[in-house]
Amino acid sequence: MAAGPGDGGGVGSGGTGVTASAVGVGVADGFGSVIVNGVRFATDSAQITTEDSDALRLGMTVLVGGSIQPDLLTGTATTVLSVPEFRGAATAVDAAAGALEVSGTRVLVDEATIYDGVTSLSSIKVGTTVQVYALPIGDGSWRASRIESKSSSLPLILSGAVGQLDTASKTFSLGGLLVNYGAASFSGTLVGSSLANGMVVYVRATALPVNGVLNAQQIRRGHTLPTTGSFAANLLGIVSSFGGLNSDFLLYGQRVNIASALVTGGPASSIGNGVRLEVAGTMVGGVLVAKRARIRYAPGVGGPASFQLIGTVGQYRSVADFRVNGQPVDASNSSVVFTNGTAKDLRNGARVSVSGSQVVSGVLQATTVQFE
Repeated sequence: MAAGPGDGGGVGSGGTGVTASAVGVGVADGFGSVIVNGVRFATDSAQITTEDSDALRLGMTVLVGGSIQPDLLTGTATTVLSVPEFRGAATAVDAAAGALEVSGTRVLVDEATIYDGVTSLSSIKVGTTVQVYALPIGDGSWRASRIESKSSSLPLILSGAVGQLDTASKTFSLGGLLVNYGAASFSGTLVGSSLANGMVVYVRATALPVNGVLNAQQIRRGHTLPTTGSFAANLLGIVSSFGGLNSDFLLYGQRVNIASALVTGGPASSIGNGVRLEVAGTMVGGVLVAKRARIRYAPGVGGPASFQLIGTVGQYRSVADFRVNGQPVDASNSSVVFTNGTAKDLRNGARVSVSGSQVVSGVLQATTVQFE
């Protein structure tokens, strides 16, 4: 049984494609090896590519190829690819509405959004260059999982669904811009002739748009699941086209059915358009039939973020300053719950499982530390 994660093409600068027997699309919410949408993937032999970052970090969107066990909780990754959805100057910031605009696209934030180089949405000024990892919403806007401050000298990146494709003039609309792809290179198996209206793409450009026209340097297909074959998969996205719990709806543009799924994270009745939902199950006839679904965020209700690190303590300086799998951790809060040990047992080489619900200035604020 074989399937490939969408196009997945163009891993790193070499343009290596991705082929796998099961895939996951979502956000990195833990390391040990890498945890995506509640599935812990072993990555000992995986090819990990993080474009535009020196390492995979919490909140980055990812495409995982590999295999998932029948319990839908563990798996083995053969490839992990992370690419930011947007990079460019913030052209509008509305902290009260929890939104900013980048390259003509509206990006929303919530309690689970991680900030690096900036402390919050209100600290982002118009003109600040940001790099955004985000999940698409059905109305054309996006919900950010991670926002980083970046240098203005870096290439622009924008993502979205192709619209108003004109193959004669080699242009299409994306967000609020007209993209000219006449001189662009294409990543992976994607070529200019395979572009289609509605296809989600990532566009990279080295120059700012002029009179609303952006000249693309490189185009790759967005993260998608394959729609043929039967295989295990997991997915995180924002619900759209919702017509009821017993009907198919869209999640990250993928048809999903949760009629027989075990729903956690809140009452099933709270699932609807705009809810961030994590699902795991089997792809059948192009529909991801979920066995489990977890509500991660519901508009107006919220939902706690959840991050987990499993590994060995390193670079230990104090209970407020150590790392697990390269991720900085602060476990100094008096409310932190320690199991099978105490704060005094934290030291280099200690094997721990750390959980937290908040990342501040790149540091995971631990709520529990379990010694293994």
